[in-house]
Amino acid sequence: MEMCEHPIDSPNLSQNDITHGDGKHRFTDIPETINFDKFTTIDWMSESNNPMKKNDIWNNDRDLINSNFSHYRKLIWERFRIIVTLTLIAITIGSIAGFLQIFTETLVNWKTGHCERNWLLNKSFCCSLGETTKLSDMEVIDKPIPITKRFQSFMDYSLTKREEFECIDQGLWIKRENTPYPFLIFVALSILFATISTLLVKYFAPMATGSGISEIKVWVTGFKYNDKFLSFITLLVKSIALPLTISSGLSVGKEGPSVHYATCCAYVITNWLLGDILTYSQQAEYLTAASGAGVAVAFASPIGGVLFGLEEIASSQEFNASTLWKTYYVALAAVATLKYINPFRNGMIVLFKVTYDRLWTYQEIPVFLLLGVFGGLYGKYISKWNINYVRFRRKYLSSWPIQEVIVLSIITSLISYFNEFLKLDMTESMGVLFHECYRKSDPLNSAVATSNFNHRLCVLDENTNTWGFTKILMALLFATVMRALLVVVSYGAMIPAGIFVPSMAVGATFGRAVSLLVERFISGSGVITPGTYAFLGAAATLSGVTNLTLTVVVIMFELTGAFMYIIPTMLVVAVTRLVMNYTGVTKGISDQMIFVNGFPIMELEDENEKLAFNLNSNNLDEDTTKQIMSTNLITLDETMYLSDLKKIVFNPNNELNGFPIIRADDKLEIEKKCIGYVLKRHLITQLLFIEEDDRNLDTTLVTFTRSITMPDTYVFDFSDLVNRSPITVKPDFPTILLFRMFKQLGCKMIIVEQDGFIQGLLTKKDILRYERIKHREKFSPLYKGSTFLEEKYWPFLKLIIQKFSSKRGL
Repeated sequence: MEMCEHPIDSPNLSQNDITHGDGKHRFTDIPETINFDKFTTIDWMSESNNPMKKNDIWNNDRDLINSNFSHYRKLIWERFRIIVTLTLIAITIGSIAGFLQIFTETLVNWKTGHCERNWLLNKSFCCSLGETTKLSDMEVIDKPIPITKRFQSFMDYSLTKREEFECIDQGLWIKRENTPYPFLIFVALSILFATISTLLVKYFAPMATGSGISEIKVWVTGFKYNDKFLSFITLLVKSIALPLTISSGLSVGKEGPSVHYATCCAYVITNWLLGDILTYSQQAEYLTAASGAGVAVAFASPIGGVLFGLEEIASSQEFNASTLWKTYYVALAAVATLKYINPFRNGMIVLFKVTYDRLWTYQEIPVFLLLGVFGGLYGKYISKWNINYVRFRRKYLSSWPIQEVIVLSIITSLISYFNEFLKLDMTESMGVLFHECYRKSDPLNSAVATSNFNHRLCVLDENTNTWGFTKILMALLFATVMRALLVVVSYGAMIPAGIFVPSMAVGATFGRAVSLLVERFISGSGVITPGTYAFLGAAATLSGVTNLTLTVVVIMFELTGAFMYIIPTMLVVAVTRLVMNYTGVTKGISDQMIFVNGFPIMELEDENEKLAFNLNSNNLDEDTTKQIMSTNLITLDETMYLSDLKKIVFNPNNELNGFPIIRADDKLEIEKKCIGYVLKRHLITQLLFIEEDDRNLDTTLVTFTRSITMPDTYVFDFSDLVNRSPITVKPDFPTILLFRMFKQLGCKMIIVEQDGFIQGLLTKKDILRYERIKHREKFSPLYKGSTFLEEKYWPFLKLIIQKFSSKRGL
């Protein structure tokens, strides 16, 4: 049965006023549905044969290029267009990721030092082989050095992040140490970077704000968002504003925004190359593939990126092998491109590479369970607090988005400067925390171990005095608490912002603090590998905030290479997920923000959501279609005058995008038989071709069913526009089954009929509205606001913002 299309939410009334079948109740927008109108519902069944648009420019260019070999060129393009498109998307994503890493590190390094030979270089480039090579010392006259030795020499003399002290000792990198100038420069640059970032977003691309994962997930599941969200200008601004935001030191990450700019790449490139043949569902596959590649280049985790694309972005769609292949290829090619760029100048594309060589023991399992519990509680409360703050921000801070970011950057920089784990870039900080510290130095005596890392974390042992131990422990705990709180208030501000890496940083500092306590009071020095506790803590908090399991495990292994700890990692992630489920959290932060923002999505996983439909009730007829359907219908006659049709179609007050067609014999009857359905956009396309001057509109007929001839009357045949087999249901059809029909069939609109006579219409958004309203009635709002912020926080913050705005003239 072919499904009819319906491109708007409600086919018959405005979005805020939809009459039910009984004529007594009306839908009103609630916070959970407030932004439904910003999305256009896609009919998966009917759009599969209709390209989204015609790319006339591209077609014209090809017509000009084609000559005698047009047939062969067309054949070659048809054979290779998919692989060419995927490759171009991957290379673009990898190149942007390389630029972001180099630009971000450069800005971060400028806050604490500069390169002696060229102040524009960041630490990685300044300390790499470059001018420090000693290859010339090996050259012998008339005896050229083999290429293998040259390559080995390059690898031997390339300084890595672990050897930056050598770079400083040799005078290549100059650290700022004269008080108070380093502090002033650090704070000033932090504020400057944050201000430029928020100004770019505010005035050039407002769609570049935030993470973007929620919108992308809704997009690929059949609700199209604003085209500007994935436009080239959004891609450009996000690619520039993101490194500025990260460099400012705000507690946000690049992983979520990486998914956004990657899907922007896919959207722009597919519209350019495949715009004349691409359908919405096909483009959704490219967007899903690009989202996985975004995570892949952000974490240098190609397999983890593939799993993220399937587990998070495409979780509401049916599994498609084509999507899996596209995601796999784009992630692979994007990471390969990033590795070729070599942003760290050390042959690697991450800072977290570790070599844990000490096996874990079963005695450590209780500690692993503790880390899992921490991750679950972190995911629950950080998400809850952030959502409360987002609601508070919308109510009180929406008029001062730039001032808010500036104030956040001031507070963050002042706090971070005096704590080494907050002062460092988050990825660099985790590189320190993940480090294994010890290596075996005597092959005959494995008990002898020496430090392979000069950080003070690696020189703590049972002989360390209490004050030294307490000082480093409190620094880790302070970083844990402050980072978590800063994540709550920073995620969602008007800047490109992710939450993955900040959450990992919180888990890493907490895990390393736990390792200090274990070494000090339980195991003793040199028994455990402290870096693994930071590693497992990061996995726990990442799983807690995203509600992902397999993806997190794979990402952590690819990120660090710590395959020896596969069982502890899986255990920690499992405990995290169990704690979240036990406390009633079944969605990650991205899914929760979909409901907080009032976005539409066809999911029914939470038990309370099922109860809202009385799924567990013995009487499934309690909620039926007639409670949701719209009955005030605007219909078209089987045959009508052209003037009447234009009045309906071009009525500026008419927000409808589709019309049922009724039988001519039933025009004056109360009950009308529906013989088909036609889209408004198809009617507009046909009507624009009619030259009004040539004919009298009042005597010109339009027929939607069959060709007819009448003397002295011109008849237009629109029968080819009509869908004659729309999906129909009865008025007493259960709503839970209706929900599943919309989700599994992918249809957008369903006609309600009784004995062949039309009773009403309903759309996918109608059923979503009804479900969320019922949930709110039965179980209270999904996410409640916090009165604490309004009563305690707002008066103080308002005073600061107003004074700051008056002084700065913002």
